[in-house]
Amino acid sequence: MGPRASRRLGYASLAVTVAVWGTAYPIIDVAERYVSPVALAALRTLVGGAVLAAISRRLVANRRTLVAGFINIGAFLVLLNLSIVLSPNPSLAAVMIYAQPLFTAIATPYVLHRKISGLQYAGVLIGMTGIGVLTAVDSRSLNTGLLLGLLGAVLWSAGTMYFEKYVAGDAIDLVGATAFMSLASTPLVLAFWPLGMYIKLTLESIVIIIYITLVIQAVGWLTWFYGVRSLGGVRAGAFSMVTPVIAIASTALLLGKVLAPTEVAASAAVILGATLVQLA
Repeated sequence: MGPRASRRLGYASLAVTVAVWGTAYPIIDVAERYVSPVALAALRTLVGGAVLAAISRRLVANRRTLVAGFINIGAFLVLLNLSIVLSPNPSLAAVMIYAQPLFTAIATPYVLHRKISGLQYAGVLIGMTGIGVLTAVDSRSLNTGLLLGLLGAVLWSAGTMYFEKYVAGDAIDLVGATAFMSLASTPLVLAFWPLGMYIKLTLESIVIIIYITLVIQAVGWLTWFYGVRSLGGVRAGAFSMVTPVIAIASTALLLGKVLAPTEVAASAAVILGATLVQLA
């Protein structure tokens, strides 16, 4: 396959990723009528990890990969699901989660010992202003969902830097590593059992669970990996910022939950700031 064909397929793969992950927010919001956030996270790590392990046919198992899995998958998924179910609008959880590049940019000089550009600092300022507006708008109810989403973004940022510094490498089998991280983080997810654990099996809930575990978790990760390998992390990261936009649109379409004008403007600032950080 030539470079152009590989790039086209890479963009097509990322398009699948952002479509799957963007529509995940309203779908997970519906799913949690039947499945608790902790149970749903456990199903995602266990079933999704098993599918990836079957595809890879190997597990990249070591201490550093285990730690990366606990941060990037186990704890992150619990925070993500709780943020979605507790937010006034699940798309706001997406906006908060995808503020992750802002925190990565702030920490990069200290953790990865790389300088960031003036444009990246501008992106951080714009994005943080958007976050400030969103939290101020919802401060009347001190929305726990938004705060958990923001905590999820910080955790994802820490996990990303840890993975880059201690795990990632040209020779690593990313699918095998993610399969192990997913499976190994299941016990950590189950440790959150006291937060609530229930599953109501109906035809609708079974279909949704299958879609979340196989499509959102397994297919989403596979297409993401291919996109990163074909286009590089910077382009893939910038492309991924379409995800919260799709989350906002799909939530309005599927659930009829529309953001207020102030929330739209603040969300746009967060997305723009995070995109500038990725592109700079």
